[in-house]
Amino acid sequence: MNFLLSWQQKFRALIALTLISLALMAAASLWASQRISAALQARESAAAYASASTQLMNYWWQQNTLRQQLAPEKLEVYNAGLDGLQKHAEQLVAEARTLDDATTLQHAEEIKGVLQEEIAQQRKWLVLNQALGLTPFEGQRKSLSEKGKALEAISFELIKPFISAAISGQRDYLSSFDAGFAQITQAAIIKLQAQIADLEWQSTPIGKSVDGFAQAFADAHASIEEISATNQRLDQLAEQLQATLEKQAQDLQSGLLQQRSEEAEQARMSALYAMGLSFLAVSALLSLTLMQASRTLVTRLSNATEMLSRVASGDLSGKLPVGSNPCDEFNQLADAANRMIQGIGGIVTQVLHANTELNRLHHHLGDTMRQLGENSTQVEMQTEQAVSASHQISTTLNDMAQRTAEVGTATTSAYDAARDGGKVIAASVDSMSRLAQLIQATHSQVDALGQSSARVNGIVDVINSLADQTNLLALNAAIEAARAGEAGRGFSVVADEVRSLAQKTVAATTDISTIVGEFQQQTRQMHELMSNGIGLAADGERHAAQVASAIGSITSAMERLTGEMNQVVVAIEEVSATTDDIADKMETINEHTTQSKNIRHALGGHTEGLSSQVDALGRSASQFRLA
Repeated sequence: MNFLLSWQQKFRALIALTLISLALMAAASLWASQRISAALQARESAAAYASASTQLMNYWWQQNTLRQQLAPEKLEVYNAGLDGLQKHAEQLVAEARTLDDATTLQHAEEIKGVLQEEIAQQRKWLVLNQALGLTPFEGQRKSLSEKGKALEAISFELIKPFISAAISGQRDYLSSFDAGFAQITQAAIIKLQAQIADLEWQSTPIGKSVDGFAQAFADAHASIEEISATNQRLDQLAEQLQATLEKQAQDLQSGLLQQRSEEAEQARMSALYAMGLSFLAVSALLSLTLMQASRTLVTRLSNATEMLSRVASGDLSGKLPVGSNPCDEFNQLADAANRMIQGIGGIVTQVLHANTELNRLHHHLGDTMRQLGENSTQVEMQTEQAVSASHQISTTLNDMAQRTAEVGTATTSAYDAARDGGKVIAASVDSMSRLAQLIQATHSQVDALGQSSARVNGIVDVINSLADQTNLLALNAAIEAARAGEAGRGFSVVADEVRSLAQKTVAATTDISTIVGEFQQQTRQMHELMSNGIGLAADGERHAAQVASAIGSITSAMERLTGEMNQVVVAIEEVSATTDDIADKMETINEHTTQSKNIRHALGGHTEGLSSQVDALGRSASQFRLA
């Protein structure tokens, strides 16, 4: 199977191969470092286990030293030491399990078992010593001392020697735990008890003191024997522990530590071999690959350089060899170079043909330049005329703008006057409306006044009726007074006065009726006038509203006219500005026409130069050798 790869793909594959090789080297290095690390860690674990064993032994010696010097104030420290010894033993076994070595684990289990038994014996020893008494003032020691003092208080000379021997023996026995002193004390007690029996003093205080001392000594002796037995067992366990620790230390030095050191050395050598072999393999593979690639690249580049040199010298007849791999960049380069050479040959051929065409165009361009010169002269003349006309139009438009602005100002003034007139008319309409309201109110008051006049006429009628009745009464009274004669004279005078008053009242009411009639007639005339005034006020208000509406229409028309005049002014100013701009543009066109004439002359010179360049290009193209 053929793999058609490009050089880019080949270099990528080479980079990938390099990365894979580096990864293999890194993996080998990692594997080696892990092996070395594991070996060193195992050796450090073994060394740590040996150190833990040494620390355990030191802790054990400290605990035994504390046991030999035990005092009541050190009991708490002693118990804590026993707990610590138990923990050290358990930790030693836990560390031994991590070493994965059966012999070391067996030693650790043995050490743990011995220590557990020793801790139990030490706790038993502590209980026995506490029962015996750690000081002379505690436990059985205190009881024996008190019994001894009671015994020493006996001054009977027959048993005094036996008491002295017993007391001295028990003291020596308690201080040394020597069995010989125990036998001396027991012998003295037996003799003392025999003498007491001979004297038949068993029930006396002396006999009881002797029996109490004998019992206290027997209890202390039993405790001391148990303590001695415990001490013997502790000594045996200590020897066994020391032997086990020494055996373990020897096995560690000659077995596990040496094995771990050898494993670490082997791991280091294996790591060096693996890294060295991987480095040699990777170096050899990369060197061969790079040498082959370099040889191929140099050959292909040399061919390309040679061909480009031939092309640079004018030889377009050669070609580069093209391989069968279409993905190869050098094959693509060779194909592209061949096509480039072919293209350059075609371009040279086109240049030769183009030179001929350029000569023909040169003559045609000369004729065109002459015609362009004639047209430029005519354009220049027409442009000057257009500039003059534009200036005249601009001046006229400026005058129109000024006149239009004056008309706009007058229109604005008229608009302001119309608006003020509209305001005045509106005020007049409001005044007419208020006047109509006042006339309407006055009309209402006049109607009320007429009604009051009617009521006054009613009251006058009542008063006239009363006056007529009063007059009749006065007449009747005068008649009756005349009939009464002299007696009715005074009453007749009164009746005359009443009749006179009634006549005056009638006359007054007649005048009031006349005045009220005249007032009602005037009121009717005022009512008619008010009605006419209300009609005229309504017509005036309506006409004023129509005037105000007309003034408003005029104001709106003036406002629109003012806006349109402003727009006309703006439009005229814009047209004027546009005309000025046109004039400027025409002047610019005139300048450009002049420049075009200069360019035409320069172009004529360039055309002559182009003719020379065409000749030179033809000579240069004729130097190429085509295939």
